[in-house]
Amino acid sequence: MFKKARNRILLLNMLMASSVVLIVFIVIFTTTYSRINNDNRNKLSYASPSMHVIAAEVYGEEPLDEDFSEDGVFTITGMQRLISPYAGLSFFLIVDSRSNVVEANSMLDLNPQYYRVVADRALELNGKTEIIRYEGRVWQYEVTPINIRFFVPIDNGADIFNYFTEYYHIQFLDVTDSHQMLKSLAVTLIALGVIVLFVFYIISRYFATQAIKPMEEAFLKQTRFISDASHELKTPLSIINANCAVLLTNEEDIVKNQLKWIDNIMRSSDRMTGLVNNLLTLASVTESSNTPELISFDLGRLLTLAVSEIEALAIAKQIVIKSDISSDITVTNDRARIAKVLSILLDNAIKYTNNEGEISIALTREKQTVRISIRNTGEGITEENLLHIFDRFYRGDPSRSSDTGGYGLGLTIAKGISDILGAKLSASSVVNDFTEFEFVLKS
Repeated sequence: MFKKARNRILLLNMLMASSVVLIVFIVIFTTTYSRINNDNRNKLSYASPSMHVIAAEVYGEEPLDEDFSEDGVFTITGMQRLISPYAGLSFFLIVDSRSNVVEANSMLDLNPQYYRVVADRALELNGKTEIIRYEGRVWQYEVTPINIRFFVPIDNGADIFNYFTEYYHIQFLDVTDSHQMLKSLAVTLIALGVIVLFVFYIISRYFATQAIKPMEEAFLKQTRFISDASHELKTPLSIINANCAVLLTNEEDIVKNQLKWIDNIMRSSDRMTGLVNNLLTLASVTESSNTPELISFDLGRLLTLAVSEIEALAIAKQIVIKSDISSDITVTNDRARIAKVLSILLDNAIKYTNNEGEISIALTREKQTVRISIRNTGEGITEENLLHIFDRFYRGDPSRSSDTGGYGLGLTIAKGISDILGAKLSASSVVNDFTEFEFVLKS
């Protein structure tokens, strides 16, 4: 159950993290791609022709229906042939409608076949894509239709001219490095995304486990509580049932002769009543809405009264009580609840102090706090048991016997009251030496 809950939390975290990483990386890539593409477009624009009618002279016979690029010799004038330094690594071609290269102006040493192939592809793909890949390089191109006006000189000095419109100016820009950079960026982002998600998975798994742990512990405590409560009620109920059965088998006998069985029933009933009262007390002290009733009172006097209540029990076990209680220590807190905590701690000390042992009680003020310590000699508590000392129904004895007359709820109630009051209750112990409880309040 808890494993499924953890996996659901983990899945939700991973979905959110993946979405965020994906959005961030898409924004980074598209922004970079747009910037590079705009830069390349700007470079192409530097070399684009500023006019669409260009003059040319043809020498020779009048070739009105001829292909000047093959049969005539002509010179194009009126066009800027210098390539702008801002245009990057580029060249431009002028081609006719048959893809014949009329003129090539390039900063690269490329063979005529190379120009013919890229010109063919540019005219074929014009309008579909801006990119051509050929022989390991990537070219971005722009096709601009132009009109070339031809002047044909004749012998009498007159000029005959004709218009040919099916010519194209094609500007090519080498964008191989740009595309390689975008490819490297994509690979880097993917790799980084995988690493980030993997690290986030490890961190998220850890925190999901930590988030589930309190729920799991609460569930286990609840299960243990039900089991322990059932165990505590089982014994007195069994005693009551057994004694009732005895009474029923001797139903004709007089009450005086049945007092033993009735007494057993009463004592078991009293034990169940005490257990139920303790459970109700525990429920009340763990209510978050149960706010403390704050009043000012003499804490030293309250502790002295609590100690006096256990003196008779101490004398019966020949226990020596040593008190070091400072006077005139006034605090503002819930007097009734603090009295309950003191009663529980002193009762616990009496129960677990060895015969002819010793209980030391001290009350001191330390800056902004007041400290009450109650130490008793005895068997002590092991480190393992000390971790669970404030758990419900917990007893260090594995047999969970009730020889001391308690229910295993006293320290739990004391800890719950301490939490409500904003106080600190802690325990320390040395096996076969002593056990000490410290109750620290804000002064």
